Amino acid sequence: MWKKLLLAILLSGFFLFFGEKVSDFFMKRNPRLKSSYITEVEQNADILILGACEAEMMLDPELFERKTGYKTFNLGESGTRFADNYLYLYQYLKYQKRPKYLILHVSPESFYNADNKLLTTYLHQAFLSDTTVYNVIKELDPEYIRFSKIPFLKYSYYNIYSLYNIIEATGYTALHKKYPPSINGFVSPRPADTVDAFQTIINKVHGYKWSSTEEKYFRKIISLCMHEGIKPIFYKVPYYKGYYDANLFLRDYETKIGRIASENKIPYYVYDTSSLTKDYKNYFWLVNNLLSMKSIPTFNNMFIKDINDNVFLHDSKK
Repeated sequence: MWKKLLLAILLSGFFLFFGEKVSDFFMKRNPRLKSSYITEVEQNADILILGACEAEMMLDPELFERKTGYKTFNLGESGTRFADNYLYLYQYLKYQKRPKYLILHVSPESFYNADNKLLTTYLHQAFLSDTTVYNVIKELDPEYIRFSKIPFLKYSYYNIYSLYNIIEATGYTALHKKYPPSINGFVSPRPADTVDAFQTIINKVHGYKWSSTEEKYFRKIISLCMHEGIKPIFYKVPYYKGYYDANLFLRDYETKIGRIASENKIPYYVYDTSSLTKDYKNYFWLVNNLLSMKSIPTFNNMFIKDINDNVFLHDSKK
């Protein structure tokens, strides 16, 4: 009986170990995950866009390329934090040509330590063998790291995301698909989803606490850019005016961000919400910090003109 039990344990361990290695292979080739996509498909981007949903869904690389002449890739990912953005930039530079510019979305909410979840671990789990990736995850998600040493648990720990991604990655590999649905990284909001009443996009922020960890990784992004000779550009999408009227204290944190940008000589573009965002029915997509599909070209053209006139044109004259 004990021999059978031991054999069952050894076989289970073998299959779990084998399953982890096979999953690593497929996950590193899953074109639907940007962390994997940038290791497989050459970009040659001059402009790299980074951030959470305010980057992925709000900045259209096609418009940037048309207006600036610079090849642009959107590496933004909804739900990510600065530590994720740092790892994405690190991975991008490891596998891709260095871009000239990094455009990063930054707002007071970017530093909001609400749930203490400062890393989207499952986006990086296929790359745990990389020392930098491992150390960041170990710092911000130590419990996951502890269980990840058991065969296959690094994928089953967050199984609601990981197991589906493994199946999806296997399918893409079997079908020899290299490209995700959007090859420039832009994921546009649905045209129909705009707000019906301004009350839905005015919420009172309670217990705001500036996260020193978010600031640490924000500064690490700046340091990595400086080390690699990349010029950072910060921006904040227009928020509905009523939201900031209800949370006036957020302007103090916006000033703090401005000071960090200024001390590093980085341009930071913040737009006048009172003039841009009165028409909530045409401007916003369900929440106060995401624009509607209809208004994205308006904001993009405004932002592109600003960086064209104040950054790109200035650099071209050097």
